[in-house]
Amino acid sequence: MSTDYRPLKDILFDEVFDGRLEKYGVQEQVRPDTTERDRYLIGRDGVLVVYQNQDGTCNFRRDSFSVVPYAILDSLAEEFNTEIVTEHDHRFWGFETEEEWDAFNEKLAREHEDKFYKELLHYVRGEPHGLSPGTIGMIQADIDKTIVTREPSLMRPENRSALLAAVERIYEEEHTVKVTLTEQDLAQVAMMVTRTDDLPRS
Repeated sequence: MSTDYRPLKDILFDEVFDGRLEKYGVQEQVRPDTTERDRYLIGRDGVLVVYQNQDGTCNFRRDSFSVVPYAILDSLAEEFNTEIVTEHDHRFWGFETEEEWDAFNEKLAREHEDKFYKELLHYVRGEPHGLSPGTIGMIQADIDKTIVTREPSLMRPENRSALLAAVERIYEEEHTVKVTLTEQDLAQVAMMVTRTDDLPRS
């Protein structure tokens, strides 16, 4: 999967491409899919996508299965006197602390579960619902229907947690693909996130 980055202090999109990063060995790379709002930077250890926000500032993205371009990220941080954080950092989303971010995500998860549970009940009862054919939600709704047909008591509100847990367990067992990584796979992943400066010299 790709990884998004953003500076903790705004950086103007145009300033990234005005030549100031060349002293760090970072240049623009023009590709067939380059546009006015999506451009590329290349450094000694990788490529970083730069995309323009509506206000003229920019964020960054590392494409899926590509190495982390530390040289580019370091040059941006140095030149613009800021820190670059990933989407896995609470500050990327504007939260002061990780605890605030966790609380927000827990609230979203509860709201999503509440909505999904209501849709499941509508579906099982044959009522109008918002589930779309071919989606994970619909697959889980079919599992739910099979379960409550066998055990109607699971429809009671006090059995909500047990019902949702059973649906999730069956879905995981029957509809997910589990991948086992080899030692070589793990080594390749490690190489992707290792700074080139930290690699052994021959």
